[in-house]
Amino acid sequence: MMSKQSMSQFMKTHSTPNEPAGSGDRRSFIKKAATVAATVTSTNIFKTPVYGQNQAPSPGRVIGANDRIHVAYVGVGGQGMAHVRSQKNDAKENNIVQTAVCDLYQKRLHTARDYMGVKESDAYGDHRKMLERKDIDAVTVATVDNWHAQVAIDAMNAGKHVYGEKPLARYMMEGFEIHDTVRRTGKVFQVGSQFCADPMFHKAAEWIRDGKLGPLVWAQGSYTRNNYPKSEWTYPVDPDANEQNLDWKRWLGNAPKLPFTPEHFFSWHKFYAYNSGILGNLLPHKFLPLMLATGNPEFPTRVSCTGTRKISTDRETTDTTHLLSEFPSGLTFLVAGSIVNEQGLPDMIRGLHASIYLASGQNRVQLKPERAFSEELEPEEFESPLPVASLARLEKNWFDCIRTGDTPLANIDLAIKSHVVLCMAEMAERLSLTLLFNEKTRKLSTGDGRPVDPISYDSVVPMTA
Repeated sequence: MMSKQSMSQFMKTHSTPNEPAGSGDRRSFIKKAATVAATVTSTNIFKTPVYGQNQAPSPGRVIGANDRIHVAYVGVGGQGMAHVRSQKNDAKENNIVQTAVCDLYQKRLHTARDYMGVKESDAYGDHRKMLERKDIDAVTVATVDNWHAQVAIDAMNAGKHVYGEKPLARYMMEGFEIHDTVRRTGKVFQVGSQFCADPMFHKAAEWIRDGKLGPLVWAQGSYTRNNYPKSEWTYPVDPDANEQNLDWKRWLGNAPKLPFTPEHFFSWHKFYAYNSGILGNLLPHKFLPLMLATGNPEFPTRVSCTGTRKISTDRETTDTTHLLSEFPSGLTFLVAGSIVNEQGLPDMIRGLHASIYLASGQNRVQLKPERAFSEELEPEEFESPLPVASLARLEKNWFDCIRTGDTPLANIDLAIKSHVVLCMAEMAERLSLTLLFNEKTRKLSTGDGRPVDPISYDSVVPMTA
């Protein structure tokens, strides 16, 4: 969590109160039936070695309050270029310089290089080569999801601070590898959900830590949209792309090996080999800020999830998802996602004494007492003039924390707890299971105690939706 001094300064500055890694040639087959899936024995996958753990991480440069931060970028597709543009626009304010860029598609690489105004020698097709440079202090990672962990860990081991786009990683154990690397190297890691920089969520957390809601009961939220007749996450294929200017084999990484398939490269959000669909692309933007708003994010104890794709049949990932997660304190989250209907659930956190209502589209949060406590509590409202989901604001927080050593808003502790929920949800959805999580051992099991291995790159899961 942020220090009290830093949080106080953040709220003061941004508020206006009204009274707010591992491939394998063999591929394990995980069947969907719960009785079969639950018999999979627990193995050392829970102790997967951290990338580069046998070598001492580079300490990197000590950055003072007035030092310029040299930033590099890995992955400059749509979201990656959004970071390049945003950070270039605010380079003077944040006292940064854009130093280098890496992408596996040369066309995107050259576009980003020209936009940044760096030399040809500052553009790379392999992030490992770029990370050898000692003049790079920080790296923004916006690759396909199956590269999030490898690039982030390599960067931290090379002494770089990391802003990693959501989701934290493709699979559960990769997320723990990132978490452990952050702890081992001491680098500043920020996960990319810009809603975490919205003051309303921090005001909600303040109210909850002050005991105004009493014991938390349940929270709800959703991320829904409907772009019909367009197919969600279906992007046009660039006719210029080919195996001569796009490193297809490297792009696949640990994912199943396929011949060059442009649809997978440009519309990878639709395929489980590279991401988990709604759970990885949309719901991190809901879970991360909602968990932050509870004031004390927890690992889950139990997760269930359903998903269907009866409308959007041009994909593997689901078009509608409903997730239920239970936490040790007794708090339960109900979160929904859809790409075929835009009507969602209002964001709320309910407690024994009062409920919190989080506005959509503006930084406003209200506290309304339960009838039984209306004599003890007064309604409250907090509002900030700042726009919601500011990418620039979260990036600035990352740069500030690199200089001060403070904990970033979307820090690794918050990120790993959200990540575990969403990865368990993918397994629950695809394997038709309800899963339990043991925080101490990082192991999964069914309700009757039978262990279940987390899915990974060498898992083959049957289609069920």
